[in-house]
This record gives sequence, structure tokens and C-alpha cells, in this order.
Amino acid sequence: MKQFWKTGLALLVLVGLALYIWRFEWGQEIPSDETKETILAVDKDKVTGISIESEGEETIRLVKVDDAWRVAAPFEAPADSSAVDSILTRVEKLEADEAVVETTDDLAQYGLEAPSRTVSIMVEGQEAPLVVEFGDTSPGGSAIYARTPSSPRIFVVASYVESSFEKKPFDLRDRDILHVKRGDVRTLEVEGPEGDYSLARTDAGDWAFTKPLATRAGRWSVDGLLGTLENLRMESVAAEPAESLKPYGLDRPRRSVHLVLSDGTTRTLEIGSPASEEDEGKYYAREKGSSVVAVVPGAVVTDLEKGMGELRAKKLLEVATYDTESFDVTAGDTTWTYVKSTAKGDDGFDKTQWKRTSPDEADLETTTVEDALFDLGGVEIVEFLDDPADLASYGLEAPLLRVDVHAKGDSWVELGQKAEDYFARRTADAAVLKLDPAKTTELIKALEALRGPPPEAAEE
Repeated sequence: MKQFWKTGLALLVLVGLALYIWRFEWGQEIPSDETKETILAVDKDKVTGISIESEGEETIRLVKVDDAWRVAAPFEAPADSSAVDSILTRVEKLEADEAVVETTDDLAQYGLEAPSRTVSIMVEGQEAPLVVEFGDTSPGGSAIYARTPSSPRIFVVASYVESSFEKKPFDLRDRDILHVKRGDVRTLEVEGPEGDYSLARTDAGDWAFTKPLATRAGRWSVDGLLGTLENLRMESVAAEPAESLKPYGLDRPRRSVHLVLSDGTTRTLEIGSPASEEDEGKYYAREKGSSVVAVVPGAVVTDLEKGMGELRAKKLLEVATYDTESFDVTAGDTTWTYVKSTAKGDDGFDKTQWKRTSPDEADLETTTVEDALFDLGGVEIVEFLDDPADLASYGLEAPLLRVDVHAKGDSWVELGQKAEDYFARRTADAAVLKLDPAKTTELIKALEALRGPPPEAAEE
């Protein structure tokens, strides 16, 4: 216990010494929320312009035009709204940790005679801008000296406050290539050395190929490609405006992606040759019709190089149990119908119940039915037969069974068997599908388990 008190006393002495040095040797107050002072307060919705002058850098000017921000200097281009909003959020309430001096004739000792950075804010209804100047780093390195020319006081502000204005002109320009949201895309057409293909979104929200043949696409695979296009940003500008597209391989683009959106507008991405050695792994690209040639990450080309095969639906049927309201299974002359209902349980929460309604009625274990639907969605396709022979070659002239699923949109599959191999056909697909035999066997067993006893056994 005695040793504990000695240690505690030593710690108190060290803390007190540190506070003394901070306050009296460095002339700094201990920052706290209570000592913070607002040195600039702005309604960001009324800001019409921003100027950032940094030592040794080009002056950046941003202007608001018809509720949209633009870079006005050192070049003209649309601005990145999120980057501008970040600056506006900072100036909306700019706080100082404390005032160092009330007035001084020696701005140089604070690095404010020739500020390292000056931020000017133009506000609607005010002729003169609001200005904040930043100087040297204070002792300790965690704060920056700052002032407003309208006041003789010198403040210290946290270093991160000043660094929020540490921007390059390119940081503030709009780098979005296509300005598209994946959920707005209705059709997608790709041209490239891997082959041309087109896709369209169905009424149920799924995707299907329309060219070179009608076949189903994998929802998540297409969504991944659309996500790459949605998030495509230029990493640098190769030419603006481009006097010639030929040096960038854009006079005859090697790849192009054409999108039609829900409002009827279109976007076309053109991708040219690989960028220069200093941008290894990247490509020249532009939105069709734009005078700006950009350098973009190689990820978009990597995705497109995988071709149509990467986007095909490689599972027999994409089934979401929560969306499925009912389904029918037909084998021979008999059809079994399964219907889902929802009711409040004793605990007050919704409870899902599945019932077989035809050819007889029976309540079923929810997990058993959902497991069967899971198996249906889990059957893998091992080969696409895009130019199939007659159905008899695959045992599909008289299918083993047919499954009709009723969810947001209706879909169906038919299973056939030839020797040891299993094959299938499905909704909106011109191809015959060769299936994984083990997964298909599991599915057949799971569906048979839902049927109940055969009619003969029920009569006995």
C-alpha cells in the first residue's frame, strides 16, 4: 500500500510539471471545450464563393452557379460537391482553442506577416469576404496560429482545422466519369475484344442478356460491374481539352460501355489504350462526347476482360426465401403446391408458416421448405449449351420435374436426366444447362421430402 501511494504521488507531480510547462513556459492554456472560441460563423447555404491561397501553390477559387459548385481557378470544371461541402462544414463554425494575444505589432513571430494559407469566404449579401489567415505551427506541433484581418487578436487552432483546407485544385474538381447510380441503369451494352453483349433489367429487378442470345444473368455479378462504373473516378487528367484522341487510343476505343437510365438518358464510357509508364496498370478513358481525357484505374478493364461468361447466372435459379410467396413442383401428372402465410406468434412477432395445399393439405416445417428453396438456388451450372440439340438429347422432352416459383416475378425450371448427367432449362434462357450432379441429387431429394406419403399409403 505504501508503494502504491509513492507511485501515485510521483504521477501527480509529473502531471503538474507538464501543466506548468504548457502554461508558463510555452504560454499556452490547456484547451477545453469551455475555452474554445468561435472565430468564424457562416451559414453555409449562403456561401457563394471560396478562395484558398496557399504558399507556393496556385490559388483555388470555387464559385456557386445555380446551386452547383464549380472550380473557377486555376482551371474551370465542375466541382466535387462532397469535397466542397466538407470545406463549408468546417467554416460554418470555425473554433479556436484560445486567444494567444489580444494585439501585437509583430505578426512575423506567429508566421502571420506572410500567412502560409489564407481562406476567403464570399457570403450572399456581403460585399467583403470573410477571411481567415493561418501561420506557423505553435510549440508542441498540435496547433496553428491564426487570425482574422478584421481583428487584432491572434488565436491557436487545432492543426486538423487548418489541414482541412490543404487541397490541391484536382482534389476539388468533380472526378466522377459517368455520374450514374447503378439502380437507375435499365440496359447495359458492352463492346470489346472479349465479344459484344447486351443486358436488360427485368420487371422483377433481375438481369437478362438480350444479345448475343437470350440467357439469364447473375444479379450480383451485374451489380458488381455496375458498382465499378458507378464509382469510376479519374485519377488524373491526361488532356483538357484533347486536341486529338488518337494518342490515347480513343479515336477508335478498344472498349465501350453504353448505359440507358430510367429517365431515358444515356451514358457511354470509352476506354482507350493503357496509360503512360508512370501510370502503369491504368487506362485512358472519357465519357463519349467529352473533351476531357482522363486516367482511370485498371479495375474497370479487369472486370470487362472477364467477358460475358463472368456475368451469366451460374446458379440454377436465384431464389430469395423471403420474397417467395408460393411454388409448384410438377412430376409426371401430379403437381404439389406450397403456399406461405404469415401470422403473429405468441411472442407478438411475425411467424412464417408453409403449407402444402395440393394435392392434399398439410402444414410443413418452415425450415424444411426453406432448405429445399435454398437447394434450388444452390445448384451450380457446370456448362452452358448455347446451341443445344433436341430436348430428347438431355432428357428434357419429358422432364423429371418442373418447379414454378412465384415471387416478385414468376420463374420456372425443368430438370432432365440423360444417363448419369442432369440438365435443365429455365425462364428467359435459350440455353440448356448442364448441372452439378451432386447438388441436383440433393435438390430432388429435398423436393421429394415435401410431398408427403404417396396416395396409396394415405388411403391405407
